[in-house]
Amino acid sequence: MTKRERVAAALSGQEVDRVPLAFWLHNFATENSPQTLGTETLRLARTFDWDYLKPQSRAQCFAEMWGLKYRAAGGRATPYVVTHTPLAGAADLARLAPADPATDALGEQLHALRLIRYGAGPDTPIIWTVFSPLMVVPYLLRGGRDEMFRVMRATPAALDHALAAITDTLAAYATAALATGADGLFYATNLATRELMTAEECRRFQRPFDLTVLKAVAGAPFNVMHVCGTDVLFDEFVDYPVTAFSWATAPGNPSLSDGHRRTGRAVVGGLPAKPVTKMLTPDAMAERVRAAVHETGGRWHLVGPDCSIDPDTPDAVLRAASAALATR
Repeated sequence: MTKRERVAAALSGQEVDRVPLAFWLHNFATENSPQTLGTETLRLARTFDWDYLKPQSRAQCFAEMWGLKYRAAGGRATPYVVTHTPLAGAADLARLAPADPATDALGEQLHALRLIRYGAGPDTPIIWTVFSPLMVVPYLLRGGRDEMFRVMRATPAALDHALAAITDTLAAYATAALATGADGLFYATNLATRELMTAEECRRFQRPFDLTVLKAVAGAPFNVMHVCGTDVLFDEFVDYPVTAFSWATAPGNPSLSDGHRRTGRAVVGGLPAKPVTKMLTPDAMAERVRAAVHETGGRWHLVGPDCSIDPDTPDAVLRAASAALATR
């Protein structure tokens, strides 16, 4: 099978010659320009020959559209430092306006995607990261998540206004990403946990805005819903219009087989994220891969990590994952 055939078959539950595999990681030293992001993504693709690609746009790029400023720390495993958080609270959220996703930080990401698509060629599926509008808000607010939840519960109309502006921007950005060469979105939230909010709050402040963005790319063949964290509100997402689901197989979360049963869609995952991945031996990684594939029977499954892996993960550990799939 070609990579594209293999991924398409896995997404539709058909038999595959081997289960598709990819990893993704933030290299903080190379994510700050389209050229270096593109070069690093293609280096990883050529080194490990993954079946699909999830390029790692810098996490703060969405909030940069509304004034977030940062300083790159320089090291590949050293995160950025925020130098300016643009919004103080509800009054600022109530004034937020949509941004043009062809410009500034998001325009840079689209340029990187263009470079990656050209370099990877037509056979490698690419999923492009877009954050849920609700996930963007804490990056914008002084006080972060705590301030966002305070506004949510005290001044919901202000949050609604900001979410609408961010949603308009991200729906247009998602559409542009498909036009630029993506096969779908890796659509992510890290707020939908029982520790952070109730199911009712998730339905009120997350679901309608998510569905607007996802509706903009409804025809894409490879949209993935990523629900990050432990004890997630998984059932709030099971009817989302995507082709696959990604989440951590962590306490309070479904197993791979249970996630497939509850959604009827393909599952992406089965391997740990940072900091666990880089501490595995090659043999331990191979065993993790075999166990994940055994659980799903090799159907409706694309192997990947729970979330980002560490950029210092040894090459031998990543190669062991590929070898385990080739010899199963």
